Amino acid sequence: MSEIEPAPSSEPSPSEASRASAGGTSALDWLTGQIISAWQSFRRLLSVVRLRPFDAATAEGRSSERYRRAALTSLSSMLARGIGVFTGLAWIRISLGYLGKEAYGLWMAVGSLIAWANLADLGLARGMQNHLSRANGEDDRELGARYVSTGFLALLTMAAVLGLLALPALFLVNWNALLNVRDTALVQQTRSVLFAVLACFLLSFPLSVVSTIYSAYQRGYVPNLFSLLNSLVSLLMLLIVTQARLSLPWLIVATNGVGVATTLVNFGVLLREMPWLRPRLSLISRATLRDLAATSGSLFLFQIGALMVNETQSVIIARKLGLAHVTEWSIFMRVLLLPLALIQMIDLPLIPAFREAHVRGEADWLRTAFWRVTKLKMAIAVICAGLLIGAGNWIAGILSGGSVSLPREVWGACALLLVVAAWGGSFNDLMIAVDRLRLLVITVIANGIVTPVLTYALAVHLGLFGVALALPLFSIVSSAWLLPWACRDLLRSAPQPAARVG
Repeated sequence: MSEIEPAPSSEPSPSEASRASAGGTSALDWLTGQIISAWQSFRRLLSVVRLRPFDAATAEGRSSERYRRAALTSLSSMLARGIGVFTGLAWIRISLGYLGKEAYGLWMAVGSLIAWANLADLGLARGMQNHLSRANGEDDRELGARYVSTGFLALLTMAAVLGLLALPALFLVNWNALLNVRDTALVQQTRSVLFAVLACFLLSFPLSVVSTIYSAYQRGYVPNLFSLLNSLVSLLMLLIVTQARLSLPWLIVATNGVGVATTLVNFGVLLREMPWLRPRLSLISRATLRDLAATSGSLFLFQIGALMVNETQSVIIARKLGLAHVTEWSIFMRVLLLPLALIQMIDLPLIPAFREAHVRGEADWLRTAFWRVTKLKMAIAVICAGLLIGAGNWIAGILSGGSVSLPREVWGACALLLVVAAWGGSFNDLMIAVDRLRLLVITVIANGIVTPVLTYALAVHLGLFGVALALPLFSIVSSAWLLPWACRDLLRSAPQPAARVG
């Protein structure tokens, strides 16, 4: 880590901070300095917030415009997430009270299984973002239109194939045994629940291009506003369904269907704002598909590893501990996602900007922006980690109506996971933005193999504490230092030319 140095003198590197600490500065003073520096970075982002764009004809204008769009995206995301927290609280309280722990746990477990179907896009959506960001950096509208047309048709085809393959599995697999469903009333609904979740997923599958396009063109604030609308309308539909006393499958169709509808409307808005990206059969080509596949293959493996890390816990818990513990884990993850969502609001809008700056060769901006964002994220993670340890059960009680309370050591593991995720996520995003995927994929796949094994072993002996503890262990041992080392050339200051005498 000592080789990584940000460019400007106003952005001290981790190694400089360490030397300062060794020189006599206390750990508390260093932490205070980092928080102040992070707050200053946040104020810099806010200083460029305005509706009128900056002139992108100059390097300075492009820098301000990247920060402006990132700030607008972050602020709109905060607004959407803020509304989402309140609607989500009401959502959990209403649905958990209406369904009970067993039925709610079944819904969450099925959702984890269906999440694996995201692999069917073979990494295409993530890969398309990099290509569209490149097209944006090169100011090539026709290139962007070719990627959108080819990618959208490919996703439509994949959704159709996935549906044809999934239908037989719905009837041939004993899902009640797999998911450990014991409630006799739920046994009759399990297959219908699977069908409802799958149908909504397949309808939304090709529409993933909408958020991808907005992100690539650094306009993520638009889908954020539609996300806000989706939260409010979904809650309204939940109230209608519970008042009508409909079954769980109909509840899923009604609420998840709102997301499909709002995304369709968002797609229409996108094509009106950027009409050159309208999908056209004449722009579809094998060459474009090969370009997408070249990047998507690595990102597909990345998705596999990420899903193995993040989406195996519910099934393991259902098998080893029971569906009621799946509900507890779901509440635990929702609490963890509150600070993670805040971190992602700041982080994700800058990934396409990193890509664009890298394409244009503006390395100084990339390095400075990366460290500013990373320091801000780490300050938030450390503060929220302390809050999780002290107030985790209070938040979980609010979300669950007082039905979920976890041991203090579980929240300690949660705090550790939050800090590790904030640090590692920065370097994951940077390596994706600059197409350095090989090492990243290797570490994520290794994590995806090791973490489920640790989860299974520790769940038996330590319960949910073991499940929470298993998640950050691999990153602490390997990727937390390996990925920064692999990015050292991107984050090291370029040597300055010697001053001429005379």
